[in-house]
Amino acid sequence: MADHVATLEHKIATMEARMADAEDRSWRNNLRLRGVPESILPNDLQAYVQGLLRASALDIPTEMFLVEHRVPKPRNLPDSIPRDVLLRAHYFHIKEAVLRASRNSTEPYGTYAKVKILADLSAATLKCRRDFHLVTEELRRTGIRYRWGYPTKLLITKNGELKIINTPDEGTWTLREWGLATDPPPIPPQYTMEIKGSAPTT
Repeated sequence: MADHVATLEHKIATMEARMADAEDRSWRNNLRLRGVPESILPNDLQAYVQGLLRASALDIPTEMFLVEHRVPKPRNLPDSIPRDVLLRAHYFHIKEAVLRASRNSTEPYGTYAKVKILADLSAATLKCRRDFHLVTEELRRTGIRYRWGYPTKLLITKNGELKIINTPDEGTWTLREWGLATDPPPIPPQYTMEIKGSAPTT
């Protein structure tokens, strides 16, 4: 019985991962603008985006994007938080260029001061990334560079070497090995990866 349940759980996890991947691929050209005031009306969004790119010193014409619409927000968020604005780039490399440039660009000012440019990702992928938040916070605090890999893993560059982290527990153990974390996970990452990544036996 236990083996049957484990098999079903593994199949469900696999299907959920495939669904998340399908969503992420279909949205791969999308960007979200978070923090755009609701006072900016739909007909004014195109001009607003142009001003945002200019204020952020991003030399990318707005003709490369379609301003789609505002995205419904979760019900638990207060009314004071504006809905995200969805953009769709005509080309994937343009979207990636905007994301890269926005991380190193001049801080926007005025009405754009609180606006963030984000990738448009599935809920499942966002949840997986949130699970890594203790690791990524420590990496940012110590100035260690990282980026996200597929499906949801951390690619960390330290002292010119690439380290691939597959689970949050593995990330915590790695930080501990580097002298950056004090609280290890309850079980070693190798055991965690074996449970999560291997198909159960029947």
